[in-house]
Amino acid sequence: MKRVLIAILGMALALPAVAADGLYSGVNVLRGTVVSFGRVDPTENIGTGLFFDANYTSVALNGGIATKSFSNAPGGGGVPNLTDAYDANFTNAYFGVGFSRLIQFQYGHGTEGGLVRLRSDFNFRAIMDFVSNTRTRKDRMLLADRLTFTVSGEKYNDKGKDIFNNTTWGIGLLF
Repeated sequence: MKRVLIAILGMALALPAVAADGLYSGVNVLRGTVVSFGRVDPTENIGTGLFFDANYTSVALNGGIATKSFSNAPGGGGVPNLTDAYDANFTNAYFGVGFSRLIQFQYGHGTEGGLVRLRSDFNFRAIMDFVSNTRTRKDRMLLADRLTFTVSGEKYNDKGKDIFNNTTWGIGLLF
């Protein structure tokens, strides 16, 4: 556990150095942070919840933090047949590899243990810049250029924690 946290912290501290502009000078991919919010759909039959997420992506490396709440589930507390996922709130930190924001494979750790996440952030401006081999300066981007659609799926590693497996989808802004 301690080794995993030290490894994640070390990778997070190395991220800005690796993501320097000179490293990927010929690649026209918008790097930056996506701040998003949206809906969480847990695998347990307890309703839906909400998430808030901040995720930084470079060309090949990415990392972020997220907080999720399954508290929007219908029903009352104290019902004996509900699992621990009912009314759960948790926070995770992630680090991973991928291709820009299109596909990201991340390992995370948080209040419910270790997990893996597959994430994609779809930003129309970033796709067009890549296809047309151009680069839009961030100070020239309009609100519509920053709009990003986010989807992800998480699977927890520990036995008994699979009740927290979830998918998310939402909307965010690229900074």
